[in-house]
Amino acid sequence: MAACAAVHHDTQATQTGAAYAPAEQGGEPRESSASAYFWVGIDAGGSHCRALLTDDSGQVLGHGVAGPANPVNGVSQSQAAIMSAIDKALGAARLDKQYHRLIVGAGLAGLHLPKMQQVMNEWAHPFAAWHTTTDLHVAALGAHQGADGGVIILGTGFSSLANVKGQQILIGGHGFPINATCSGSWFGLEAVKAVLLDADGIGPGTSLTGKLLQGTNAMALAEQLMHANATDFARFAPQVFEQAGAGDAVSLSLIEQGATFINGVIRRLLATGIDSLSLVGGIAPLMQPWLAPDLSTRIRTAKASPEEGAILFARQCHVGNSRIQER
Repeated sequence: MAACAAVHHDTQATQTGAAYAPAEQGGEPRESSASAYFWVGIDAGGSHCRALLTDDSGQVLGHGVAGPANPVNGVSQSQAAIMSAIDKALGAARLDKQYHRLIVGAGLAGLHLPKMQQVMNEWAHPFAAWHTTTDLHVAALGAHQGADGGVIILGTGFSSLANVKGQQILIGGHGFPINATCSGSWFGLEAVKAVLLDADGIGPGTSLTGKLLQGTNAMALAEQLMHANATDFARFAPQVFEQAGAGDAVSLSLIEQGATFINGVIRRLLATGIDSLSLVGGIAPLMQPWLAPDLSTRIRTAKASPEEGAILFARQCHVGNSRIQER
């Protein structure tokens, strides 16, 4: 799952071969020791990439948010989003763009796939060190600070994990569209299916139809989504919850289906022996009120963010690697 070997590069270019030109930033650069290193935690998901920048003592210096960063949907897009999020974090800290002084831990959606692991580990990044794992792993590290516990990601996609006595038990996370129930992409896809059935007069009426078609027709929607990925479908998910709140039966049924599935996942995770379980991701707070009452009480607020978990991961990887190559 994880690649802990520190990967160093002597190039300031991205994998595309073009030199990386950071955006302009305001304010005076923050003074820093020439020998100081900074830590960056990356949570790279299907809809957003978030970066957290800290100094060696753990003091937060800056945050950055960029667009989709799942390499399955485009390696160059993922790398560009990571660089953009890091740039914004550095800008917020008023630090010069000294990438060679950054120790980066990154949790990426899609990194459960060996091919994606290889591609991202071979990236000619400009950092002092680059440690990669899955978004699920860093979410679990953040939620439980390295202790035993479970985590369910309900974001653009779905995945879950239980850390039990040094073992990681994975449930789901095989990707959209084959294994993403109750995620943003699943809600979006199911909403589109329902709208097309309604528009053709062979399914129940739903207020989702007017929201998704926006004055066009079913053919136009189908054409719009001809090459759609998980991120594209996830954009429709908020409409499902909005229309459910307005009493739409189809939207309510989708949420109930999702809740039934997640109830089963929670029971499976608890059966591993964990006592603590957290839900993370954009869909998570929307779903928690729909969970079975006896299971909802087992949910705990995550102790820290996935980005903080990514920094913890980078620090774990760096134990025993006391010397970072100077650039």
